[in-house]
Amino acid sequence: MSRRRIFFLDHRSIYLNSLGDSLSQMGHQLFYQSSWNMKEIEAGIRYFRPEILLTVGCDAPLTAPTLAVLPEIAMKYRLFHIYWATEDGLFHEGWSIPLIRKIKPDMVWTIHPACVNSYRNMGIPALYLNFALNPRLFPAKPWGIEETYEISLVGTTHLHAPTFRMESFKQLLVPLLGAGYDLHIWGYGWQEDPESVTKHLGVSIPSHRLHGYLPYKESARVYHQSKIVLGIQNATDQVSQRTYEILGSGSLMLGSRTPALERLFKDGEELLLSSSPDETLRLISRYLNQPEERWGIGRNGHQAVLQKHTYGNHLRAIWPSVENEMKKKGWADDSSH
Repeated sequence: MSRRRIFFLDHRSIYLNSLGDSLSQMGHQLFYQSSWNMKEIEAGIRYFRPEILLTVGCDAPLTAPTLAVLPEIAMKYRLFHIYWATEDGLFHEGWSIPLIRKIKPDMVWTIHPACVNSYRNMGIPALYLNFALNPRLFPAKPWGIEETYEISLVGTTHLHAPTFRMESFKQLLVPLLGAGYDLHIWGYGWQEDPESVTKHLGVSIPSHRLHGYLPYKESARVYHQSKIVLGIQNATDQVSQRTYEILGSGSLMLGSRTPALERLFKDGEELLLSSSPDETLRLISRYLNQPEERWGIGRNGHQAVLQKHTYGNHLRAIWPSVENEMKKKGWADDSSH
């Protein structure tokens, strides 16, 4: 496999330390550019001399002037531009398609398999690359670790969009707030916009339950120190990246019962699934004081993710197709540039 020089244009730790670090572990050389300032971007490209430009999701707004210049930059410096469409599924038409038409990438990776043909019909090579786990950041939970928190939730509110996420909150989070459990929440939106939380979820969350922003690299620590972690879902036919990370860390995850989770993981063996507030309360009551059962299910979830859902495995599977497309556009196997 050719080792490539990749210019990763993004500032978000969740992607730099998952996809980016996984590419580095494969032997690729990564240059991380966190600013969308055009002078800084060009200076970084001239210095690093990359072959691949990698962009992700919605790091810059659709109206950002830099986006319209990216095709010129890619042509000027002869970069093979890959865009990872992490908004696909839910926001394929509203975000991904308008952005693709603006930035004109050479290839799209999409987290939703149904979107692959949409890009190919536009004449853009596309591959399926779902969210996954970077095991280096999420090691297995050790037996006997002190569990500081009964129940934890790590995630932003994202209540502005009408997605399944709201239903997932109502199934998993809302019933626990009135039941007196030791519940702890990290993420943007809970402290910043409590009125929206009350409006959409019908609850007011006490301030001592809220801990604000959690650095991405601290996520595994919180998962390990929690008896049960809530795995909020955004859609019924996809799973969130945090799902793989909670399970991959060996923590016991309680998630909403969706076709996607039931297809990928075994309920009661690798995770717990709930369809209603009442079921959530029953499951919490059943497992909260059973450390051996919690650890056993968490260990099974960890093994399931390591076997099938790591970035390394997914990237190695698609990389020959990436190389084939690069060859068509003149890049040699020896990574000369």
